[in-house]
Amino acid sequence: MQTRFALVGLVLALAACDAQNTGFSWDAISGDSAVDWSWDVPHDGSDVTGPTTVMRGTVYSPGHIVPISGALVYFGFSEPPAIPSGAYPETCEDPPSPFFTLSAPNGAFELMVSPGTYKLVVQKGQFRRVRDITVPEGGGPVDIDTELTTLPNRNGTGDTIPSMALVFAMGGGDHIEDVLAKLTMGSLGSDNALVLGTEQFDIYNISPYQANTALLGNLSTMLEYHIIFFPCTIDGSPQLNDPTGPLSDATVKANIRAFLDAGGKVYATDMMYDVFEQVLPIYVDICGDDATMNDGDETAWSYTETAYGWTSSGWSSDSDLSAWLDAIGVGAADIDFMDNFVWIEGLYAAPPDAPPGDPVTPKVWVYGDFVLDAGRTLPLTVTFPVGAGKVLFSTYHTVGDGGYAEILPQEYVLVYLIMEIGVCQSGLY
Repeated sequence: MQTRFALVGLVLALAACDAQNTGFSWDAISGDSAVDWSWDVPHDGSDVTGPTTVMRGTVYSPGHIVPISGALVYFGFSEPPAIPSGAYPETCEDPPSPFFTLSAPNGAFELMVSPGTYKLVVQKGQFRRVRDITVPEGGGPVDIDTELTTLPNRNGTGDTIPSMALVFAMGGGDHIEDVLAKLTMGSLGSDNALVLGTEQFDIYNISPYQANTALLGNLSTMLEYHIIFFPCTIDGSPQLNDPTGPLSDATVKANIRAFLDAGGKVYATDMMYDVFEQVLPIYVDICGDDATMNDGDETAWSYTETAYGWTSSGWSSDSDLSAWLDAIGVGAADIDFMDNFVWIEGLYAAPPDAPPGDPVTPKVWVYGDFVLDAGRTLPLTVTFPVGAGKVLFSTYHTVGDGGYAEILPQEYVLVYLIMEIGVCQSGLY
């Protein structure tokens, strides 16, 4: 559940039942009340009558690695409903509490809460932590222990993470699994790569795991996941199958479309553009002949400057992402996005024959310069909704050159977007 400030009737019922236990009161339940029911902004409890205590804290990523902005924080009266275990249409609803807010770019939050006992819920996308908390009398401020506000790195009591699948890349490909391991959703080896077998997500197309066809050829398997990662790769060891070979199968294409329609998220990088280009109407025009599989690769290999990957000096074009990058000290401009191969020629609105509900022009998160044309600016990271789901694509490797112990600036963009892609659809625009 992600807040978009459109009140649901559940709030009235829950609050009416629990007002006596938590010690606050409303002047009225309808008409002019002490609470602004429009909730056009996060409701920090300041409109609730009666004694309140200032509660404050900071939301952190899994592993307590970096603060997280835009996370939903609320003090609930009961356990929240379970997050569906697989692909589902993420509806934008309000939290069932008058005490909620969103974390600032530096992860900080502060709100006034009536004394009592609650379920503290901290959530971004499908990452959610729920803990019991007691709000004392006295006005505060009370600093909340960061253990309660650090998003989880695995499923457990009160902890939920997205169900994720990753189609493993060849040795020189993009290894998104290493970033997930840096966020403690797996262990890092001495080479700063994921130690296979420690991951909190499912891997395909490398031994001893199943081939990519076991995932893409079975819609019911795909629907078990919230997010499927297709990191940049080409055919080669240690992959079990050609990474784009299954995309020639009409059943696989239909499965990807159905996964997106059901609310699934696809995260593809660089040379895995065919995951959407061969399946969907053209929203993102990759270099080369769009109708020919892998032709963007061939186009990139035909130029000396792009054949072995190129670095784009880029910047965030989204105000919220920019504010977060600035707040954590990375900076929103002059970022070296390493290991681009293909590039985006253009972005388009849904064509006339596109299914209903398909996107307007994709949203650009990151722009950068172009090695083949110094005067040209290219979109480097884009998202667009499809059905109830979303596609995220970047032309650069998420992990850059790989092998780094620290999180690189372009990896921080993944950290932000892996959570943002799970937010209800209207949150993207």
